[in-house]
Amino acid sequence: MVWYSWKPQEKSLKLIIKTKRYKPNSMSNELNRRKFIASMGALAVALPLGTSAFDFIPSKGNGFNFVLLGDLHYDKLEHHDMDYVKLKYPNDITQIENYSRITRENLPLLLEVAKEKAKQLNVDFWLQLGDFVEGLCGSEQLATKQVTEFIALVKEQELKRPFFVIKGNHDVTGEGANEMYNETVLPWQSKELKTAVNTANATFVHKKARFIFFDCYRLKESMIWLKRVLAEHKEDLLFFSVHAPIIPFDARSNWHVFGKPGQEKEREELVNLLGKHRAIVLCGHLHKTSVLTRTTPEGSLIQVCVGSVIPSPDAPVKNHLKGVESYNADLVNLEPRFSPTTLSERKVNLENEKPFIKHYEYADFCGYANVMISAKNDVDIVIYKNVDKTPWTTVRLTDLPGATI
Repeated sequence: MVWYSWKPQEKSLKLIIKTKRYKPNSMSNELNRRKFIASMGALAVALPLGTSAFDFIPSKGNGFNFVLLGDLHYDKLEHHDMDYVKLKYPNDITQIENYSRITRENLPLLLEVAKEKAKQLNVDFWLQLGDFVEGLCGSEQLATKQVTEFIALVKEQELKRPFFVIKGNHDVTGEGANEMYNETVLPWQSKELKTAVNTANATFVHKKARFIFFDCYRLKESMIWLKRVLAEHKEDLLFFSVHAPIIPFDARSNWHVFGKPGQEKEREELVNLLGKHRAIVLCGHLHKTSVLTRTTPEGSLIQVCVGSVIPSPDAPVKNHLKGVESYNADLVNLEPRFSPTTLSERKVNLENEKPFIKHYEYADFCGYANVMISAKNDVDIVIYKNVDKTPWTTVRLTDLPGATI
């Protein structure tokens, strides 16, 4: 396993190769970039390092900040073979048209205000939680065109910071999308991470926090990998980034990881594992805003959900709920037309979760967020509505009821 660490006083990135036991202060395990590439070359392994992602001096001290974005669904009509869409995804035509409009009208505004906040805070990186593109293109060629145009858009922002993405379901949906992900997205993320990755699962340590990027669409392989990574987790904080929620929190209470009937055992294992490690779960998928804490026999986890598909710059906040008394089976009424055939199942899911929820807040809107980690490991999330420059709310995650961080 290969991961990186930063030293604030140094401009260059240093890579650390884990062989038997990782010792942070062991000079024998630490190589500069040139020596690392030379040593890996002897093993016939190519490491596609980027030229600018980490060419900056990270924030000083143990505290740091990063930008958090939810689903973006970057899209243009010319990214799609519409005959293919009409045949395979006829119900998504209106969605494609709407996301193409949002990409054209609102995404530039979102990136501009998020960049402004990023500069003010001197963020160390950007993290996007999946569905960064709409997918459903119809061929590997069109899927590649869509993703390379998104990557080009990110580069045009001149962020001078890494831009990380999690795998979302739309990112790998459609003819040729999986092949495109392997051939285009993973090399791009390898450059951003400064580490060769060949799956959507990745981990790195920054200062006193470990970050995990979890592929929730290859769950068998991902769980094996996760257990191995968490066995060596010793950092003060753990951020677990995943596209779909771990804990259901709204009407679509069967749209979470291991949410299908018959997956209860696997889900309990994952939830307990995250509770044991006091994880802060960062997720998207539902295009909603939510913060909650959930207890387990092993400890508590915190879950934050954000969305960034902004229908309009002045879209209203709808259905703002706050307090554990709001977390119950009645949440299915937030979307009364959604999946009538699963109504009973979704109610049961919410009732089963209710005893373990110790903090709950929900609102129907999209925007962006900044996550701020202090030198004392206090973690605040500042959430912005739409493209506003003033916060909708600021929540100290580490002080929430039920939190054990």
